[in-house]
Amino acid sequence: MTGICEIERCTLEKNGFVGLYFPGTKSLEKAIIAAGGASCNEKTSVSMCRFLRNAGYNVLVLGFYMWKGLSKNLVSVPVDYVEKAVRWLKDEKGIKGIAMTSASTGAGYTLLAASLIPEMNCVIPIVPFDYVMEGTTNNFKRLGKSVYTWHGEDIPYSPWSLIEEGLPHVFMGAMKDKRYGLKRFMRYGYDHNPVTEESRIKVENMHADVLFLAAKDDDAWPSDLAVPRMIKILEENHYPYRYEAHIYDKASHALTDGLDEMTGYAKWALNHMLPAEKKYPEECEEARQDSFKRIIDFIETWKLMNGE
Repeated sequence: MTGICEIERCTLEKNGFVGLYFPGTKSLEKAIIAAGGASCNEKTSVSMCRFLRNAGYNVLVLGFYMWKGLSKNLVSVPVDYVEKAVRWLKDEKGIKGIAMTSASTGAGYTLLAASLIPEMNCVIPIVPFDYVMEGTTNNFKRLGKSVYTWHGEDIPYSPWSLIEEGLPHVFMGAMKDKRYGLKRFMRYGYDHNPVTEESRIKVENMHADVLFLAAKDDDAWPSDLAVPRMIKILEENHYPYRYEAHIYDKASHALTDGLDEMTGYAKWALNHMLPAEKKYPEECEEARQDSFKRIIDFIETWKLMNGE
């Protein structure tokens, strides 16, 4: 369980980022930044990292959008939030080793942050995608800006050209292809929208141990294709840090904790947009529990830069 110290709230005004810090009782020189995913508010983001908090680690649950005071749309999200959180953990909490993990959209945010911030020593992206896309509103209206910014500048992004003809065009395409259907229209969109090399997250620039986790035939987006692509890039660049990957044969995009606590859109998406959960309910839960063990083992065996 978490330690006896009180939970600390961080704010944009005071700290330059929004988050909740849960002090732990083990591996006290390490801290884990845990972010949410798409459409995940504060409550859901906290629930998603429950197993890490229960394991006794120092955990900073970081908001990057959808939290009170932050953007409601997935656009122009500063990676600077992570940079400031890393600095706060080091300067204010005396943390020597910084890890970061999240699932889905948050996994992309994690990888992007690690590619830009060398002080991050360990990253665990869960069901990630490896390209930065154009920002959109909650009803998929294109905004002509990147999902992310870095020091005030847009991160290069791939435009959502597929929806130029309107969202119904995407729905119809998904419904006509038996591999997708309406519940998997998001996967259809990612599989059919072109991406540019400029928008690729440069994972080879990271200075961190990496554990990739994904689901085969991911219902939401192609994490099952993104992870092998990133592994290949790390191999080709003779990446000097530890990297591992595991793709679950039968699992869903919801490879995270706290499903029993989810409300709102997150709960709706779990029940209506992830066919794997109904097709393989036992296997999906087994994959989640296995992923928690893999993540904790990876954190336990991650060595700090000073060799401790």
